[in-house]
Amino acid sequence: MSADSKHWAKQNERGNRFFLAATTLLVRYLPAFLMKPCIWFVVGYFYLTSPQARRNIAHYQQNLQTAYPTLKLRRASVFRQFAAFGEAVCDRFAVWQRKIVYEDLVLEDPDDVYALIGDRSLRGQIFACSHLGNTEVCRALVSHHIGFKLNVLVHSRHAQAFNEALEKAGADRIQLIQVSDLDATLMMELSKRVDAGEWIAIAADRTPVRGEKTVAVDFLGETAEMPQGAWLLAGLLKTRVHTLFCIKQNGRYHLKLRRFIDTADWKRHTRQASVAAAAQQFADKVAEECAKNPLQWFNFYDFWNKDTQR
Repeated sequence: MSADSKHWAKQNERGNRFFLAATTLLVRYLPAFLMKPCIWFVVGYFYLTSPQARRNIAHYQQNLQTAYPTLKLRRASVFRQFAAFGEAVCDRFAVWQRKIVYEDLVLEDPDDVYALIGDRSLRGQIFACSHLGNTEVCRALVSHHIGFKLNVLVHSRHAQAFNEALEKAGADRIQLIQVSDLDATLMMELSKRVDAGEWIAIAADRTPVRGEKTVAVDFLGETAEMPQGAWLLAGLLKTRVHTLFCIKQNGRYHLKLRRFIDTADWKRHTRQASVAAAAQQFADKVAEECAKNPLQWFNFYDFWNKDTQR
């Protein structure tokens, strides 16, 4: 199989419209104590029919345990990671159906980033997110902040059915922008929005759709390609970047915000070095969170490109 076909964006979504419609109804009407058996049934099907994803998660867990020797994963940890993802998918629907509300969220914000959101005198800033945890939850909850405008850069055309299902659940209240269309015109539009005080959220842990503009980082003891997009965008917009993780711990979502970098003083001749340093620093932050929450890493593709190296 070619490297291009292995790219995460080339892999079609597994869930069909029937399963997604069923999930929407189950989340809406089924009591919480009955949801787990249903999740495990559906997850079991995808687990048994996804050998490549099983190998990829096993590889991630092996690297994680090597990088953090004191971490001990229990038996059936690969299946449990699939189950955690199934639960996260249900929570994505639940939050748009108002079954997860602001009061269910635990805010961890030692740098007082949340205060910046409410300051209308500031230019907009950037949240660097990842596929660790469930950012869909914080998207919905943060969007309820009065006057706060969040633009989420996504590549979701490979998951059309899933996005249609989310929209039916009410997920159309946030500005989603396809990153495959991130051209000069859109860059100008984003600059105007940032100047108007709007914020941007972008995933900084998946290689670009076209595969270019990546930087090699050390992630969990192996070399991985991380995208430059978030850092290049921040450098061009001359704005601050903050990390955002939304992690489920003991049944509640913890919204973890930290100040990360300020690109206002980046120079053009040192931009590549600054981008590489930011990508490595972000990879280190993600690794730390993975060690704390090992089963909530939801990149099921070949993250380290091991298949393409054989």
